[in-house]
Amino acid sequence: MSCCAIGPWRCMGSALHGGMPSSILILLLKAFLMNFLFKRPAAVKPQTAVPAPELSKPAPVTVPPAVPPPHLPAGAEVAPFARTPVAEAAVKPTGVYRQDHKSLYKQLLRGLYDAVFVTDPKGHVIDSNERVSDAFQFDKNDVWDMEIGKLIPGITPQLLARVKQGLAENRHVLIDARCVRKDGTVFPAEVAISLLDLINEGDMVFSVRNVERRKRQSQLLRSLQNAVGNDLAAVALCDREGIVTYASASLRTLWGCGADEQIIGQPLAGLWPDDPHADVPLKSALAGQRWLGTLKATARQGRVFKIDAAVDVDRILGSREAIGVVCSFVEIRER
Repeated sequence: MSCCAIGPWRCMGSALHGGMPSSILILLLKAFLMNFLFKRPAAVKPQTAVPAPELSKPAPVTVPPAVPPPHLPAGAEVAPFARTPVAEAAVKPTGVYRQDHKSLYKQLLRGLYDAVFVTDPKGHVIDSNERVSDAFQFDKNDVWDMEIGKLIPGITPQLLARVKQGLAENRHVLIDARCVRKDGTVFPAEVAISLLDLINEGDMVFSVRNVERRKRQSQLLRSLQNAVGNDLAAVALCDREGIVTYASASLRTLWGCGADEQIIGQPLAGLWPDDPHADVPLKSALAGQRWLGTLKATARQGRVFKIDAAVDVDRILGSREAIGVVCSFVEIRER
């Protein structure tokens, strides 16, 4: 067997024992080391790619036709589900809506004609609008935490309890009150009360409307009515059709009428039915010309008497539109 077949170490051992020259031994040792250190790896045979198994295609799925609900006729189509605005609004940030609501609340307070107080359930003011300074002479900061009863005397805890009970039953609460200004003066007002969950549940809103001018005009009208009723002359009002709408006490006495029903709603010309010019006063007044003259009147009991009459047009305040006529009569007594 050759030394190469036995292995390098056996070969070198034989060389040493056989007296091989050292130069040859050194060359054999170098060849061995070079072959050991720089030996190339065996070439790897490339593998052939194995094709992936073909996947079977899924069988087609047949979707049955939609079945309409029982309350729909056969053949009717059901609309697909649509996203509602409520669902879209739900995803929006809540803080934006709260800010919008607050802004709307402030704009509403500024735009109201009435003076508005917002109170907690115990009646302490927690907010107000700018009209409060005009009506009550108080600044916004002055009325903060003030009891509403100091601004509207008569609003007591007992009254508030009754008001809340009425509001809980969906009733509208409107009271006549006398409000107190900062300087101590008093003015009449109409106060509307409602509930508002602003900060606490059960907060209340007091809308105060100054009716001082309206009360003054109403009292003046009442005084004029009393003056007409106390006038010695007979006074009547009628509409454009000549139907009596008002008759003073003197007129009822002069024509012998015991109650308003005997003359209210009757034709004005019925007070002088036998006068040949019975319809002239009304036509002249409605045409814009005051009528003065003498008429032949007939009382309910048949008494005939003469009267001096003044008939003029009655117009809407601040307008030229005629709504009727006003009349006054005085009996002509023979001396």
